[in-house]
Amino acid sequence: MAKKRISVANFNVVFLDGQKELPLLSCFDTLFMPALKSGYVRKSGNSTFLLLNVNIVRDRQGDYVLVGNIVKKTVLDVLSDLNELGELVEKDDHYPSAPYSTFVIYLKNHRMIFAENQKGSPSIKSFRATIKYIVDKYVRIHNVGLKEAGKAELPIPIINVVGIPTRENLEETLKKVARINELKLKFYPLNGDGDIDYNGLFTSLTGKLRSTVGSKSGEIVLRSPENINGVIKVVTESEGIVEPVFKVTYPDKTTTTIKNDMISERKQIEIESGNFSDEMNRLIEKGKEIDSITYVSEENSRIYENNQAKIIPFIRVH
Repeated sequence: MAKKRISVANFNVVFLDGQKELPLLSCFDTLFMPALKSGYVRKSGNSTFLLLNVNIVRDRQGDYVLVGNIVKKTVLDVLSDLNELGELVEKDDHYPSAPYSTFVIYLKNHRMIFAENQKGSPSIKSFRATIKYIVDKYVRIHNVGLKEAGKAELPIPIINVVGIPTRENLEETLKKVARINELKLKFYPLNGDGDIDYNGLFTSLTGKLRSTVGSKSGEIVLRSPENINGVIKVVTESEGIVEPVFKVTYPDKTTTTIKNDMISERKQIEIESGNFSDEMNRLIEKGKEIDSITYVSEENSRIYENNQAKIIPFIRVH
């Protein structure tokens, strides 16, 4: 058995075409998958991030799932070590390394799990930055040629990979603070998640208000909230359709910022070792045991049913 450290997130992608916001699957075959398979890489410091094995598979229920690996190509520098006598000695060794993580995106509701394969594997933060960089670059490069040819340009991607907070993490984190100084809720275009919002608060912010003023994103700030249970309820029920950021003070008077990644759902799961395909299938099924992965809104279902023909050409052939 291999232990995998996984994160749970909302993989939210919308394409802005003039004033229209198109869901991910509407541009899946013409833009999104070609971008992921473009071979573009992102460089950060001495490391290079790239996507490999990006494919569509079907799970046991016949639903389409986008899978792949993000690889961090880097060089490990060893500048010191212990010799056979236990003495500290200087060294100057350099070893190439390519740790990877695996992403599983359930296209029926664009919830995802992100599994780190080993220590040093790319984080979900690196995945978010790499996906945004690659898709943005693909659109930017292709739009130059399309504009010169007098053709319609590709729509602009708006990509948000937002961890899904859990009640347990929120309670554990907030019980240590003396005071919440500020709760900021960042909102962005939604990809079919409107009816996750049980009280209608987030839908009005992310949709109606934002579109009325012509803004791609926004935020509301709640200062000095005192009802901790109310805060936990609001953030938990958001299910990743807003991104919470806390500014807090601890009993020793120190202050800090608690970001969404710090309260999002993470798990350790065991996956039976095997070849890449077998491990991927087991990871897909393990993900579907997580409550926050399974919910599918009515709008999610409608978008998925209307765009399946755009997914099918990318199914992996064994």
